[in-house]
Amino acid sequence: MSIINITLIVYMMASVAYIVREIWMSAGTKWVSFGLLVLSFCLNLTLVITRSVEAGHPPFSNLYESLVFYACCTVFVYLIFEFVYNFRIVGALASVLTMLILFYATLQDDTIRPIMPALKSNWMLIHVITYMLGYAAFGIAFVTSIIFLVTKPFGKKPQAISAEVKGTSPITFDKLSYKIVAFGFPFLTLGMVTGAVWAKKAWGDYWSWDPKETWSLITWLAYLVYLHTPLVLPKMNVNKSKMSVILACWLLFCFGIVNFTFVGLNYLPSASDSAHVYGSK
Repeated sequence: MSIINITLIVYMMASVAYIVREIWMSAGTKWVSFGLLVLSFCLNLTLVITRSVEAGHPPFSNLYESLVFYACCTVFVYLIFEFVYNFRIVGALASVLTMLILFYATLQDDTIRPIMPALKSNWMLIHVITYMLGYAAFGIAFVTSIIFLVTKPFGKKPQAISAEVKGTSPITFDKLSYKIVAFGFPFLTLGMVTGAVWAKKAWGDYWSWDPKETWSLITWLAYLVYLHTPLVLPKMNVNKSKMSVILACWLLFCFGIVNFTFVGLNYLPSASDSAHVYGSK
């Protein structure tokens, strides 16, 4: 059995373990679920490193490699927040999300091909890593938003993520989503900036308005709107309850833009000549 299939199975086991953890609420189930997810991450990281060695370049040259790395970043970001907050059921959905990303990678062409000269740059490494960390954070925020929207109609207070770290207080899923996006947004911004610098060195222009660049800007603006909306809605006399729902729904929409920018755009005829959608070729 290949490493990627083993990794998928362990991600599935981690998801089930997090559900059991939510039911039993015991210290043993906590460490089992967390341990399985760490094991999944290690296996995923092994995939990334192995691919990099085999290809002779950072594993970002096609959609298969990018998805494998994206899955690795997603679970990495989740584990960072797991150290701060007792995520509970979020871990199950985060595991499922990562598993789906990795499963989608298995459907792609995994043939190793040489990369174009313009991509042989250290800027590529910085650009992709920062972008993927931003996307990973948005994926976790997508999960917490779903949980918030599911629990709210039932009148449940989504305070289930009370931090175990001493001196911290319980935090609701909507506020947690905001913190996660605030964590990921600087990475997205840095990804855009480094991409512009890289484009200048590779093609002579900082920005050429091709489809990938345009939708990357749309993604950035969408999350910028999200971060500033809590400052605007109260001035429009929108109460906190409705504001939380609006923000959660907006996050679902934003993550749809992320997926379209990252994957969906690759399949549009208008983007076929873009140097930025090499992942689908």
